[in-house]
Amino acid sequence: MAGLNVGIVGSGGVGVACGWAVLLQGLAGRMTFYGRTANRAAGEAADFAHGMPLLPKCEIRGRGLDVVEPEDVLIITVGAHTKHGQTRMDVLDENITVMESVAEAIEASALPRVAIVVSNPVDVLTEYLTRRWVGRAVSVLGSGTSLDTLRLADRIAASCGVHQRSVHAWIVGEHGDSSVFLFHSATIGALSLHDFALQRGLDLGPEWQKQVEHDVRTAAYGVRELKGTVTHGVGLAVSGLVRCIAREHDFVLPVSVRVADDVCASLPCPLGPDGAGLPLIPAMTDEEHAAWEHSLEVLRRANEHLPMPSAG
Repeated sequence: MAGLNVGIVGSGGVGVACGWAVLLQGLAGRMTFYGRTANRAAGEAADFAHGMPLLPKCEIRGRGLDVVEPEDVLIITVGAHTKHGQTRMDVLDENITVMESVAEAIEASALPRVAIVVSNPVDVLTEYLTRRWVGRAVSVLGSGTSLDTLRLADRIAASCGVHQRSVHAWIVGEHGDSSVFLFHSATIGALSLHDFALQRGLDLGPEWQKQVEHDVRTAAYGVRELKGTVTHGVGLAVSGLVRCIAREHDFVLPVSVRVADDVCASLPCPLGPDGAGLPLIPAMTDEEHAAWEHSLEVLRRANEHLPMPSAG
């Protein structure tokens, strides 16, 4: 089966990690790195090309943002990363400026079929492109809480002594400090997390949940302090989204999409060739629902910083 035409805007650490993960799984028939500096994008493409005899067949290219082609999937990774003491929202103003210039460049060439926003704050920038490209033949989604949810599954699996894929637990809302952990609806195999804990004699009560929330919520900041920025985890998470768009149609994953008239946030969505389908609303306790509403309000306040879109 022929792979997708995949473009990656940005040839820094995150863009390269997304490229590696997509290439290793044979998801792309053609991959193009688009950079604000064309030489850097061309260099990354050439570096990959030298190892292609060991990888699934794929054409690798590197180009400037002035020659974007109509990709099946365009992964947008450009922008400033958080520094010590910063949250994702602290890079909002700088990355809005970056996203405006990127959107203008894409519009001047060709819109993709599906755009995946990875740059932070991902929900706000996804909302920006959703507004800007409304009515255009492009599906916009953000990587959202896809990586957060993987981190949560890993943490629960470690506590329960099971494989990560046996865990079904979701994080919704903002990909950030107001994200919402849905422990009440979490399951392990055919059992609720609560019933599994009872059968195994595990204490997975409020104190454990509080610690898990803290560990998962601050995981990216911890990686940043150790190595500068998160790359491999987000690359693998994004490649999982691309795999659903390319092959595993209607697989349900949490991504950032429009959940109300004026805000994008993460909910479980079926993914396919045309991007994200209609979001699904998980069961929530009253406390979880209040946290969900708070998360949306955080994002609405952040969205007030967005400029009026001027679609090209």
